[in-house]
Amino acid sequence: MSESNRKVDSRTVGDIRVTALDAGRFSLDGGTMFGVVPRSIWEKKIPPDERNRIQLGLNCLLVETPAETVLVETGVGAEKLSGKHRDIYGVDPSRGVVDALADAGVAPEAVDRVVLTHLHMDHAGGTTVQTDEGYVPAFPNARYIVQRQEWEDAVGADRQTVHGYNAESDLLPMERAGVMELVYGDVEVCYGVRVFLTPGHTKAHQSVLVQSGDEAVCFIGDLVPTRHHMHPVYIMAFDLYPRKTFKVRQQVLKQAADDGWLVAWPHDPDQVWAYITIDDRGDYTPVEEL
Repeated sequence: MSESNRKVDSRTVGDIRVTALDAGRFSLDGGTMFGVVPRSIWEKKIPPDERNRIQLGLNCLLVETPAETVLVETGVGAEKLSGKHRDIYGVDPSRGVVDALADAGVAPEAVDRVVLTHLHMDHAGGTTVQTDEGYVPAFPNARYIVQRQEWEDAVGADRQTVHGYNAESDLLPMERAGVMELVYGDVEVCYGVRVFLTPGHTKAHQSVLVQSGDEAVCFIGDLVPTRHHMHPVYIMAFDLYPRKTFKVRQQVLKQAADDGWLVAWPHDPDQVWAYITIDDRGDYTPVEEL
């Protein structure tokens, strides 16, 4: 069963407040998470359980600008999953993104925008809740923002990709409610928040940059799912375009290091964010402060 005891961690980015939200834990096969990297190497970083699964975080960001409240990612929506899938993914239905928001003192109705890096179930599962009338948006006053290409690929998924999405419960209810805002490429979402394409995991995966003044937080999404995935070749078997991941990851991490971004990972179970440094060998290392 997943556990959540991480303290609420907030940072001030210029005149924007950014809070790391802990929307629970889930588990995935460790070999799949590290791709071609042998177990003898990756198990030293995140030890697997008896089913070869590693525990991962479901990290989201709350971004409070002077004018708007923005939620980045929504977790897996464990309460909507069947008992079978709760067991497969090791999730606890008693913990989700709404609970994490409550820890930060924010009600679902207060969220103005929800930004999704992509639409896989572990990122978009908390977009909706189940009611007697069916599935409805969990954040009733929000616009939900995702790349148009990502939307088209998700709702038109084929036999190779369809199991990554829960379209009937997570995606199509938002379309019926008229709350989707589909964007093209790099876009300023609102003051201080912009999205930029970081393809590889999916064709139109996007990362989120929160910036005010000289400070910035980058929610990097599944381009780098945990701090243990900063090595260029530690690429998930889930990635549809691994060569693109290999190239784009290095570009973004270099920019993060050069520009002093605080980088937030979606699935690290222990550390939500860190600054990035590059050593003499070109390896990336997370540090608490620059």
